[in-house]
Amino acid sequence: MEEVILQIKAGQISEQAKRAIVMGFMPLEPEVLLEAIYHIVSKQMDLIEEAKAAVESMPETVLTGFFENRELVPELLGFYLVNFEIKSEPKSQILLNPNTPAPDLTRVAPGIDPKLLDLVVNNQVKILEDPELIQALRQNPGIGVNHIQRLDEYERLLLRELVDPAETLEQKNIEDVEREALEHAKDFVRTFGKESVSIRDMVSDGDEEKKDSLIKQLSVMTVPQRVQAAIKGNREVRQTLIRDANKLVSSAVIKSPRITEAEVEFYSNMRSLNSEVIRSIALNREWMSNYKIIHNLVKNPRTPIDISLKLLPRLVQRDMKQLEMDKGVPDAIRRTAKRMWKSAKR
Repeated sequence: MEEVILQIKAGQISEQAKRAIVMGFMPLEPEVLLEAIYHIVSKQMDLIEEAKAAVESMPETVLTGFFENRELVPELLGFYLVNFEIKSEPKSQILLNPNTPAPDLTRVAPGIDPKLLDLVVNNQVKILEDPELIQALRQNPGIGVNHIQRLDEYERLLLRELVDPAETLEQKNIEDVEREALEHAKDFVRTFGKESVSIRDMVSDGDEEKKDSLIKQLSVMTVPQRVQAAIKGNREVRQTLIRDANKLVSSAVIKSPRITEAEVEFYSNMRSLNSEVIRSIALNREWMSNYKIIHNLVKNPRTPIDISLKLLPRLVQRDMKQLEMDKGVPDAIRRTAKRMWKSAKR
C-alpha cells in the first residue's frame, strides 16, 4: 500500500495536505489519488466538491481501469457510486463489480442512466442481497417492459424462497416455525436495515396487477408458510397478510422485525384489523409513544374496549371531543370520552 494511504489512515496527514491531495495538487498516481480521496472525503464530506472536480478531470480510461479492480473494498465502491457523477463506462464497472454494496445500488437505482439499467436489472445476486433494489429500479423513469417482466420474475422467486416446502413445515409446530422465521428476519434487519416507508407509500400503493399476483401466490400457501412469509417478507407481503383471516398469520405480521412504525400507524386505522393484532400493537411500548397510533386505536371499532379505555386519557381534548360524536366507536367509549372532556373543562 502506498505510504500516503497509510499516513492518511493513521491520521498523520495535516488538514492542509489533505485538501491539497483532494484537489489533485500532490504528485500521486491516479489510482492512489482515488483511494486517498475515498479515505479523506468519506470522513470529511465538506471536501466533496473539490473531490468531484479532481475526479471529473481524470481520463475515463483511468477511472474504468480503477473501478474494474475486484480487490476494491465495498465501502470505496459505494462511496463513488453514491456521491459522484461518474461517466457511463467507468460507472458500468462499478455496477458490475461484485464488491459494490447492494444497498448502495438501491440508493442510486431510481436515477441510473437507462442505458445502464440492464447491468443492474440482470444482477440477480445483488437483488437477492437486497430485495428492496427491485422497488428502487421500478421507480426509474427509464425502466422498460422487459425490465419490469424481469423484476416480476425476481419477486416471484423471492416469495418462493421466503418459505419452506409445506411438507417440511408439517413436521414442525407453529411456535418453531415462528421462532426460526423471526431469527431470519432479525438477521436481515441487522444486515440491511428496515425499509424506508411513509404513510403516503402505504396509501398510494396502487399496482393492482402486482397485488393480484401476490394474493394468488399467497393463497396457495399453507398457514405455516404464510406465517413464515408474514415475518420474513417485505412490505407488500405484510400489507396483504395483515388482512389474513387466520389470526396466526395476521399476528405474525406485527411480530416481524422488519415492520416499520409507519406500517403500524397505517394498520392501526384499518377497520378490519383482528383484535389480537390490536392487542399486540397496544402492548408495544415504542408504538405506544406514537400519538397517531394511539388515536387510531381508540377510534377503531375493532379495538377491545379495555384497551380503548386505557388509551383514552392520552388523547388531547380536541380529539376526545370529536370522539364523543363518533358513531363508529362503541357507546361505552363515547360516553367515557364525553365525561372526561366535560371534566377537563371544569
